[in-house]
Amino acid sequence: MPNWTAISAADLNDHTVAELMDALRQQALGAGQTDPMPRIVEEVTNEIRGAIGFSGRYQVDADLTTVPKTLKEMAVKKITRTLKGRLQLALLEEEKTDSATYENRLKALINFGWPVDAPDNPLPTPLPTQTSAQTPAILPKPCRPSFSPREDLRTY
Repeated sequence: MPNWTAISAADLNDHTVAELMDALRQQALGAGQTDPMPRIVEEVTNEIRGAIGFSGRYQVDADLTTVPKTLKEMAVKKITRTLKGRLQLALLEEEKTDSATYENRLKALINFGWPVDAPDNPLPTPLPTQTSAQTPAILPKPCRPSFSPREDLRTY
């Protein structure tokens, strides 16, 4: 059984009443605008994968559309909140709590405070992170007074 999974429309329908999910995906579209759900799923997936990869400790799956199964519910809730936001629907108290939990969980992923299942097909190396050795040193120029030390400073 795989440890990582892609988020599907069926996952969203399992979380929210299908009729509401259809409305969130199809209402208030501009001329030529398509269903925003696939783009939002991609954004949330990238955000979660980015936090995992940024940690430098965990590996991400080679399939760019997947997240760990243990984070699937968190991702689905974030996608639903984002879809509700595009229709300017107020969040329920539970959804506000879920939003705070989501942000805290991302921070925990970055700081190794939340376990991540091993990927089914790990990328060969973790996502690159910048180390201090790669950061150029920017040193200030030494300051030299533009006046003679013997000059009276009170005249300035």
